Amino acid sequence: MEAAADSKKIKFTMNERQKRMMPLVMIGAFFEGFDFMVINLALPYITEDFGLNDQTASFTVSAVAIGTLLAFFVVRLADRWGRRPIFIWSVVLYSFLSLVTAFSPNVEFFIVCQFLARVFLVTCWAVGFIFMTEEFAPEMRGRAIGLFQSAAAVGAIFPSLFLSLTAALNMEWQGLYIIGALPLILVFFFSKNLPETTAFLETRERINNGTEHKPSMFAIFAKPYRKHIIAIMGLWIGMYLCYSSAMNFFTYHVVNDLGWQPNQVSLVTALAFTLGLAGYYVVGKLLDAIGRKKTAYIFFFLGACAVTLVFQLDHFVQIAIAQIVAVFFIGTFTVLCATFTNELFPTEIRASATAWGNNIVGRLGQIAAPALVGVLTIPVGGVANAVSLLTLGPIVCILLIALFLPEPLTYKIPEYDPQGSK
Repeated sequence: MEAAADSKKIKFTMNERQKRMMPLVMIGAFFEGFDFMVINLALPYITEDFGLNDQTASFTVSAVAIGTLLAFFVVRLADRWGRRPIFIWSVVLYSFLSLVTAFSPNVEFFIVCQFLARVFLVTCWAVGFIFMTEEFAPEMRGRAIGLFQSAAAVGAIFPSLFLSLTAALNMEWQGLYIIGALPLILVFFFSKNLPETTAFLETRERINNGTEHKPSMFAIFAKPYRKHIIAIMGLWIGMYLCYSSAMNFFTYHVVNDLGWQPNQVSLVTALAFTLGLAGYYVVGKLLDAIGRKKTAYIFFFLGACAVTLVFQLDHFVQIAIAQIVAVFFIGTFTVLCATFTNELFPTEIRASATAWGNNIVGRLGQIAAPALVGVLTIPVGGVANAVSLLTLGPIVCILLIALFLPEPLTYKIPEYDPQGSK
């Protein structure tokens, strides 16, 4: 833990290159959070407009989430074509699809648009994490990743702020998706300032000089990395089972089961995500100060406990407080998983690690969570109990980290061997 102790003393600063890079990367993260929250916040209104029941609503969310699997193929391209072009085009495409979604005439069209939007939404988010990992030194990386994800959390606040306005215009969910298209404009102003990462440029130069080969699709399963990537896959699955069900069904639960009004939903959601921003600051500090593993134990355990309270309490004030605490902890789950994913593998296959660990396998948890809630609703006595059961996911994450993953701050990554990866 000597590295963690040293990093605690280092002040977080950015050089000119990092300052130029941050606006667009943060904009991408902001609208990723915005778009992800829209479907969660607007689900009861989408359900009403399209005449869906509980089970159909659950499977609609799962169908949309399947798009995250296809992000695997797009994210992997960042190891071949570069981080910059994949990130920029992902922002453009998911923004355009958000705009089209607003004019969905039926639930089938809605699912197709959001399915495709999710491909590029997740790609943007995943490549953004790679930017943070490759452009910041290890002793400041935890805080950089926390800062990046905090932009997504700020983005998640805004749908709740706009919900009352869009409801007044009788466009509860349509208006939110129109707002989600704004990156189409912003990307033209900031894209020129986004550089390619130095780590990727160095790797591409070695490939062009013939001293290194492009990694294969299965290079991540070479012996030095196999155990870690399998554990990383389990980490993402367990996290998403809790995170997605808690996020997807909070509004659905309080509106349909407890009779909350839009202004109550807006107030609690805005408070939770505003105050929850402190979680990203705290997790970033702790990741660099006490290490990745100890921080993960604390946040996964307390996050699981808080989500259970949210879905088991029935008084407005109690739920509001529990939701604020829950968002503080579970909002950082993706930071924790991304930190382990990006720091345990070499540059040459880092995007592949994210693609396999998160997009192709880990996202099965995100896809399965809404469907599982729908399936479990009747046997366990309601949506609230179904979501509470899925909070076992972060407990599984704790076990995986404790048993199978090293402390990234002190771990020496095995060098990538093109021959050994075949």
